[in-house]
Order: sequence, then C-alpha cells, then structure tokens
Amino acid sequence: MLRPVTNMFRTAISLNGIWNFSLVSNTYIPNQALNNPKKVAVPASYNDLYTDPSIRDHVGLVCYEYVFAIPKTMENQEIHLRIGAAGNRASIYLDGVLQASHLGGFLPIDLIIPSSFAKKDEVRLSVLLDNRLDFESLPIGEVIIENGKPVQKSNHDFFNYSGIHRDVHLYAIPNISIQDVKISTKGHGKTAKVFYEVVTRSTSMTVQIMNPEGILVYEGTDSKGEATITNPMLWDIGKGNLYTLIAKTPHDQVKEQFGIRDIEVKNDQFLLNGNPVYFKGFGMHEDHITIGKASLSAHNIRDFELLKWMNANSFRTSHYPYSEEMLDLADAYGILVIDELPAVGLNFWSPRPVFVPGTVDESTMETHKNQITELIHRDQNHPSVVMISIANEANTHESGALSYFKPIFLHARTLTDLPLMIVEWVGAAENKVAQLADVIGLNRYIGWYTDTANLSAIEDKLTKDLNLYHEKFHKPILMTEFGADTISGFHQLPSAMFSEEFQVEFLEEYTRIFKKMPYVIGEHVWNFADFQTKQGLQRFGGNKKGVFTRERQPKMAAHFLRKSWETK
Repeated sequence: MLRPVTNMFRTAISLNGIWNFSLVSNTYIPNQALNNPKKVAVPASYNDLYTDPSIRDHVGLVCYEYVFAIPKTMENQEIHLRIGAAGNRASIYLDGVLQASHLGGFLPIDLIIPSSFAKKDEVRLSVLLDNRLDFESLPIGEVIIENGKPVQKSNHDFFNYSGIHRDVHLYAIPNISIQDVKISTKGHGKTAKVFYEVVTRSTSMTVQIMNPEGILVYEGTDSKGEATITNPMLWDIGKGNLYTLIAKTPHDQVKEQFGIRDIEVKNDQFLLNGNPVYFKGFGMHEDHITIGKASLSAHNIRDFELLKWMNANSFRTSHYPYSEEMLDLADAYGILVIDELPAVGLNFWSPRPVFVPGTVDESTMETHKNQITELIHRDQNHPSVVMISIANEANTHESGALSYFKPIFLHARTLTDLPLMIVEWVGAAENKVAQLADVIGLNRYIGWYTDTANLSAIEDKLTKDLNLYHEKFHKPILMTEFGADTISGFHQLPSAMFSEEFQVEFLEEYTRIFKKMPYVIGEHVWNFADFQTKQGLQRFGGNKKGVFTRERQPKMAAHFLRKSWETK
C-alpha cells in the first residue's frame, strides 16, 4: 500500500490540526453541519482531551468535521483522502454524502474523492466514528445496558480509546499511476536476489535500486523482475541498512525502501540471515497521556531511543497494528517487529464458550481475514516485520477453536511467507490450535495472578509449562508476556507486591529459567510502559506492569533488564 507523498507527479496535503467534534446520537443527520461543536485535535484520541467524564466514557457515535478546499492543481488528477487509522467503525461523508465505511480501528482508510468535489470552493468532511465493540469487530466486545445507559463490556486489558488516531491526508496521484510496489529478497551471502513487482497500467517503466549509500546497483525496464545484488549490505539487528527502489513511468514516480534479509524458523531456532536470534524486548502499547492512542513523531522517537538504551532488539505490536511511522523507525533502527492483529479478547475468562454461532463465528472470521489482508498489504515491504501474530490469548482449548483458526492461518499463508505466531494462555494439554503456528508465544503470570506473591512457585510451574508445550508441538517458544504491576517510587525490603524490588525479583526469576531452555527464543516483558485500562479493582490508574512509567521514566526493572540484555 503506497502512502501519500509529494514529488514531481504527486501532491500530499496534511489535514491534521484542529477539527470540530461532537457526540452524536443514532439519528445523526450527515447533511447538516455539527451544531455548537467542540474543538478536537487530530490525530488524538478524544477521550482524555476534555474534563467531562461523559465524553471519556462515551459509548456510541461521535462525529469529526473539517472544511477544506481541493487545490486547482489537483483537479485533473485522481484525488484521494487517507486516514491512517480511526476507530472502531468509520463512515466518511463529503458534504453529507456517504463515500466509504470501514471496520477496524488500526489500519488505513483510503478512498477516491469524486471529481465533482474538485470544482467546489469548499468541501465539508465528516467522519462518523462508532466505538462500540461487538462480535464482528476486533477486538470483540458487547454493549449492555446498565441503569439505562450503554456500557461497553470487553475482555482485553487496555482502554477502548477512540478517535482519529493517525495522520489525515488529502492527496492526488496521476490518472495513470503506480498503484503498488511489492518487494521481497532472498540471500544473505555474497549475492542476494531482490524480487519486485510494480503494479501500474503504464506500458513504459524504469526501475532503479539504490543501495544504502545512494549508489545505483540495478536498473531495469520491466514492471516485474529480479535484481542480483553483489556484496549486499544486509538489514540486521541494529543495522537499519535500507535500499531504495525507484519506479518511474512517463506519468508517475514512486520510491519504496526495503531491506535485504533472510528469515527462517528451523530446529527450534529463529534465524535472521542464517544466525539464531534471541528476542529481547517488550509487548508495547500505543498509549500516551492526553493523546491516548494517537501516533506522534516525538513520542515515537522517544520510545525507540529507550529501546536502544535498553539493549532491546524487538517488540510485539500488542495487541493491534501500530502506525506506519513506528515501522519506519523500526526499519531505520534495526529493531525486529512482531506485527499483531487486533484479535484480542477472544476469551471470557469464564465457562461461557467463545467459538460458537452468534459469538465468535463466520462473521468474526471474515473480519479477521480482511484485517490480515489489510495488514500484510500495508506492511509487506518493511524489513523490520519478521513475524505476524494471528491472535492473543484466545480460548484455543475450546472444541470450535480449530475450525475457526485453521482457515485464518491458511488465508495468511496465501499472502505472506513470514512466520506466523499465535500467543497462548491455555495449557498445552488442552490446546487445539498451536500446531498451526511456526512460533508459539506464551503468556504466563505465575507469582502474580496465580500463586500470588510466591516467587518460589515460578521455577517448577514455568518449567513444566514450557516443556509441555515443546514436547507436544515441537515449536520454538517466545515468552510474549510476563510481568508484575509496580508503583514507581514504592520500595519495600523484603520485597512485596507492587514494589520496585518485587518487579526486579519477579523478572530475574523468569529470565533465569529461560536461559535453561534451548527452544525458548526470546523474552518479551509485559510491558514496556504503564498504560491506561478500564477502571477496576485490579487496576489503579491503569496497568502498572511497565518497566517505564507512562511518562517514559525508568523503574528499577529497566536498569536490571538493560544490564541483563547487554550480553545475551
């Protein structure tokens, strides 16, 4: 999926900034401008911008509005509107006329603006958002009525932020344009192959490849072909070596960056360029004070500088696709990314079954497949993306789980050669799905949610869990979650739950055990930073399992992990 750019053939204009905003009812009338609206920032979640709890906790529809003009220079081109992400359901109107609808809060919405709007002095853009979760959406959820008011019920442990979360662009491309560029590579020795496909209706084409130093290493005239690169500068951990493919036609030009690297899962190892990788890093969240789930460059840079300071080499986009800029930075920093679908909450933590008709069924599966397609189309050329995570903590012990997940894994494998992972919480003996994956992610909280405060219980139980999974499925295992809530600045000796000392001892015990397991290919601590959740007795101002505070200041655990990850 090509992103908006400005060059000699293309024009992109940011529509970020201050928009109008209002909560609206189900009888919202799109052909009327909002009456007495509030001001809202784009990109940002709207929930934490105001002091009114009815806005923060609103369940239902909201509307964003922005009036813009289409420059005359765009009039004879194909004009697009692109919203990087808006959740959870979005309906896009121009001057009150519906143009597009989209289900999914973490992937782009891109639509062609009819040419008739280019002749208008002004165009009123209305983005109607619905933050309600159901069994067709991902994450799943359900709305119930309590005391006459709708209440969102969900099974995932992060706040259901809503809003226009990523950049909004008006952009124009030539009528005979380059629609897509697909790039893959193979080889990490003295030579490597670059396979490319430029999707366009143009019959005249030049393709150039520049190495990371800006030197031309290939030139061809076919829209689909392969290039042999001698002495390739490999993309690797900490080495963000990026090549650039430049596709030119008489009407258009596109530049797409990529990296040359090989990935293989073999003999209980994850191999990058033929070398075994031990993943060191975190499950993360797009979550910041005030802006919620918005993506802002300054925050993104800060997070990557902290990852670098930590000696981390990877993260999982728990539990949804992150912004494209985060992947750009991972490409440049040489950080491995596990790209996760928003298939979280496929459990009820109760005997109530999930994978049954009327709950998680064919409608959910269709959404799941569509979002896999959108994710892979968006992220296909990023060298940092080294695995796709299909789901997190689903009820894979249920009798209906295999018939749900088997078609989803098959669908993903038709679209990508990347290894596929599923993140599990159920025990190995009852798991009916993990054999479909190349790598198994495992979440465990022994010593916290179970055997609470008993660190001595961790070794026997965690060792047993890991061994049972490996003996049954014969797959490499990545510990995708383990952690303890910790209040920054709270100290106690001997250690006690919620103290910084306890968090360090908890992580130390887990990581000590991993070193004994040759099939454990990495450790992702839960979580990188504290993050907001719905209110509850187990949550005081959100989830506090971060090794950084929500403001990105380190707890003692950050210093422990930084030293631990120096040599591993």
